[in-house]
Amino acid sequence: MKFLQCMLMLWVFFFGATNAYSAGYPKPDYRLAPLFMTCYQPGMVALTFDDGPSANFPQILDILAANQVTASFFILGKKLTYDYHVARAVQAVQAGHYIENHGWDHTNFMNLTVSQVIEQVDNTNQIIWDKLGVVPRFVRAPHGAIDAKRAIGIWDLDQGIASWNLDPLDYRSNWTSEQVLGMVRSAIEAGSPETDSFIIDLHDASNIMVEVLDEMIKLIKSNQYAIVSLHECIDRGRQ
Repeated sequence: MKFLQCMLMLWVFFFGATNAYSAGYPKPDYRLAPLFMTCYQPGMVALTFDDGPSANFPQILDILAANQVTASFFILGKKLTYDYHVARAVQAVQAGHYIENHGWDHTNFMNLTVSQVIEQVDNTNQIIWDKLGVVPRFVRAPHGAIDAKRAIGIWDLDQGIASWNLDPLDYRSNWTSEQVLGMVRSAIEAGSPETDSFIIDLHDASNIMVEVLDEMIKLIKSNQYAIVSLHECIDRGRQ
């Protein structure tokens, strides 16, 4: 991922961007750097959830509310063609959480052309705006699979690519709650809020994740990290 960050920066420097976003929805307030894997300052942890909306949304929102935590949900555009998924996403927005772009249907971006990737992202931006009145700032490629030219195509839409640096593998069918929580504990305790930050990749459809979410939040806080929104994770301290 560090190599990809360098390649993205070089691509932007030499080739620039075309700002070719759709006219059907507003663009983000200002352009982000092409790729994020950690927070801008140490001591912060951002919780992000992929692949939703799912039936677990109400329970997740209750846990986040009980712990006074704001999260970001990377949702699939196709799901918002169903009213019950829209209702779930609306709950998240009303609770103060952020809705971001995870592509239209979870197709691996590396199996698509640049124009097809842009179509996936653009269509998802449009339906998020139409159904929720929200302008996503971030895109997360399905499976995290992306290269420089596809990422810069997304950056042309004035959006940043949000990756992660902590994946507890909660999506694995043979994984246990102890293993998920153990991966988070190992990373958090091996690091320090003086030098480290984390963007955690979770999946809201994972029942195991729901089982451990409350304990995970308490573990992070007990190690003196601040749990912040992805927006604050990226913005705090930037000029």
